[in-house]
Amino acid sequence: MIDTEQWSETLLEKLQAHFGDHLVFAGIQGSRARGEARNESDIDFVAIFDMLDASIIRQYREIVATMERSDLACGFVGSRAALAAWPRHELFWFVSDTKALHGSLLDIVEAPTKSEACQAAAIGAAGLYHAACHLCAFDSMQNPDQNHDATKALFKNAVFAMQAHCFAQGSDYPRSRAELEHILESRGWNEEADILRIGCDEEALRTYSVDTLCDMIISWSEHIMATYAESPQALIVREERETDREQVEKLIREAFNNHYVPGCFEHYLVRLMRSHEDFLPELDLVAEKDGAIVGSVMYTKATLTDESGKVKNILTFGPIAIHPHHQRKGYGKALMERSFERARELGYDAIVILGNPANYVSSGFVSCKKHNVHMEDGSFPAALLVKELVKGALETKDWTYRYSSVMDIDETEARRFDDTLDPLEKRWQPSQEEFFILENASL
Repeated sequence: MIDTEQWSETLLEKLQAHFGDHLVFAGIQGSRARGEARNESDIDFVAIFDMLDASIIRQYREIVATMERSDLACGFVGSRAALAAWPRHELFWFVSDTKALHGSLLDIVEAPTKSEACQAAAIGAAGLYHAACHLCAFDSMQNPDQNHDATKALFKNAVFAMQAHCFAQGSDYPRSRAELEHILESRGWNEEADILRIGCDEEALRTYSVDTLCDMIISWSEHIMATYAESPQALIVREERETDREQVEKLIREAFNNHYVPGCFEHYLVRLMRSHEDFLPELDLVAEKDGAIVGSVMYTKATLTDESGKVKNILTFGPIAIHPHHQRKGYGKALMERSFERARELGYDAIVILGNPANYVSSGFVSCKKHNVHMEDGSFPAALLVKELVKGALETKDWTYRYSSVMDIDETEARRFDDTLDPLEKRWQPSQEEFFILENASL
């Protein structure tokens, strides 16, 4: 296998000898830079000149032609001015993925920002969505012999959108697949992890049908586009202030009204929580956009007790609420992710909640049964969900879950409190029966 480092250094020496100071930057990209190359992988070399025309490109081509395995050479050649004017969402990947050999890209362009990563993730997801729909609708029928290569390309390109998504959500840019896999695993992003795993496995790509593979990409890319339709990076996530309390309770009431029962109790619960010993003010967070509070999440202490009687301190969150006018924009997931990071900083390694799995699995929650976490009566409710903030935190033990006593509210008192507020319509809706089934169904 060709020695990429030696090959690149040799080419750089030849270019500097010929062009001198006109070569302002050189670097390597792609699988060769990440250490993931195969024998026949392209060598993606980057050469930036102080100016560029067809004559300089011809000279560059002639020098590259003198190199061993010049048939593998490809990459980017351009001018300082062109790169400085390049669309910022494309520069996000270019700057993040390039390993410098000479000069610095940051002398030519500014470092990528999270807002540019949001744009890159959304545009990448849009391209994936279109390609997957087209493959599923037309190409798989018209060119069936090319299905494998087409799906392989889809899953490869999904990695680029994932890299931008990770950076936009506060992680370091994952240059290698191993780094990306670690971030996905630590955040509990199972959908992304499945796409990465299948895309790296030739046998898996051939095992699944084209329709199944396209459906994975379509579902995920649609979610990413929705996440950044109004970027969560525009949110300010901060601790709740005393002056926020009335607004937060109003938001929670509007978000939960008729969701689990006709009316709701959650706004009464948070009023009790704030003065309870299990309440964690450090994890009482609000999401603010354009000066208005659009979301809230609160945490309380909870415990898991193993079969030997040893008690482990964990967390429970809830209620988590996004104002009805701002739902399905990625704000809830962004608020949860920020709270997870804060919880880790405080030394917690696990969260257990009662909730609809459809709302939480994409954020890394799994069935309680997968970690042997059950209620005090030994049951495993379908709505009981677990997230490890630190992998392996719950090991292979038998755990009994106990939530804070503040959750056992007096519903009569809650109704009396609600009656003192401006009236909201109380009515039945299907979500009430849905959650009743999930809460009372055992696995």
